[in-house]
Amino acid sequence: MAFDDEWAGLSTDAAARMRLNGVPGGTGLPGLPGSGDADLKSSAAKKAAAVTALEQHIQPDVQKAGSSMDEAAEAAAKGFKEWATGAGINEALKGWQGSVKALQARLSAEKAGLSGANRLFQGTDIHTGNQFPLLIPKDGQPVQPPFVSRLSGY
Repeated sequence: MAFDDEWAGLSTDAAARMRLNGVPGGTGLPGLPGSGDADLKSSAAKKAAAVTALEQHIQPDVQKAGSSMDEAAEAAAKGFKEWATGAGINEALKGWQGSVKALQARLSAEKAGLSGANRLFQGTDIHTGNQFPLLIPKDGQPVQPPFVSRLSGY
């Protein structure tokens, strides 16, 4: 195998594994074959629906499932209170309650993230849009960039 062939194979393999702006199998660049859907898309309606589902279904269901397990485990622990099994059930119940609490905290964080994402996207769009007047020519004369590269004359 010639060096050029080996180098081409290795660089193609490295490029396929180092996917910073895409998904495996696609180039990540819009307009190129195999690029898939590389555009960032956001739907305020879908985020609102997800927040509603979290508030009305998922979080209450998690709370209900957690408390029903608590009741069943507490009854079992009382039944085995004289045995080591009762102590084991109490330890498992503590772990279960910690897991339910952590899951509830995670769901609340996800809900807050979904609610705040729309404001974040809107703020970024507004900030980006406010920067364009710096690039718009005034009186037909191009606007001088604020920082001129010393390499621009070469």
